[in-house]
Amino acid sequence: MADATLAIEAFGDPFCPWDFSAEPARARLRWRYGDGIDLTHRMIVLSERPEDYDDKGISAEDIGQGRAMLAKRFGMPIVPEAFPRQIATMPACRAVVGVRTHGSPEGTAAFLRRLRVLIMSELMLADEPDTIDRAAREAGLDPTGVAAWARSSETAAALEDDMRVARSPGPVALAMPERLAGAPDGGMRFTCPSYVLRAGDRTLQAPGFQPARVYEVLVANIAPDLAPRPNPGDVGNVIDWAPYPLATAEVAAILESSIADAGQALEASSAVRTETRGGPYWSRG
Repeated sequence: MADATLAIEAFGDPFCPWDFSAEPARARLRWRYGDGIDLTHRMIVLSERPEDYDDKGISAEDIGQGRAMLAKRFGMPIVPEAFPRQIATMPACRAVVGVRTHGSPEGTAAFLRRLRVLIMSELMLADEPDTIDRAAREAGLDPTGVAAWARSSETAAALEDDMRVARSPGPVALAMPERLAGAPDGGMRFTCPSYVLRAGDRTLQAPGFQPARVYEVLVANIAPDLAPRPNPGDVGNVIDWAPYPLATAEVAAILESSIADAGQALEASSAVRTETRGGPYWSRG
């Protein structure tokens, strides 16, 4: 496919189960448009301190119940339990921005993916150095280098800009306040995930969780010359294409099938099943 014609800024947070539940839609976007889209991950930072959730009246048990609801609703491998304590998402977000600022787009995507899987599917703590170090290693990065990148002044400035933009939604997003959240300054901020799409001098905003087909309609409106790849046809083509192990729900989204049908097809295929606490992932045999 030709060089990217559509830039997408994806605002999220590795600790957010809504953001993780949007992985199937992102996987389908990658399958459909490949190198035609340039996806940049920007961090909202849901909590700068563990106490931030308590200050909002949100308990660890509330977060656990939300995780269980989303796992049942969308089928991603999320451990339906509460974390043992409240968590600051700032350290994980800073690490992601550090890799984005000093590393490569491929490294950023791989690192963020591993963070999401460890936090959601293995219930590892987002603000523990062990979680960030393991995600770095499993993404093929040097944990010492990632830690150094996270501490840099360039990363601090980039993360501050992410947070500022995330808390400055445009008029289109503000017209859908139910898809936004309140910010500490009394304004509004994007929720996870929120997308800003840019092609030439045109910009579209998609605040909050959306089905994959909504994103495809937006792509068709802003970049009509970007031809989508046809559906893959079978699970083997999906697994052979995937740059990392996929959850059953992600395979189903790419195929536009039910999760149950995708699971049966995966079980009957040569794909390798890897179990996590939250559920299985599938990769090449």
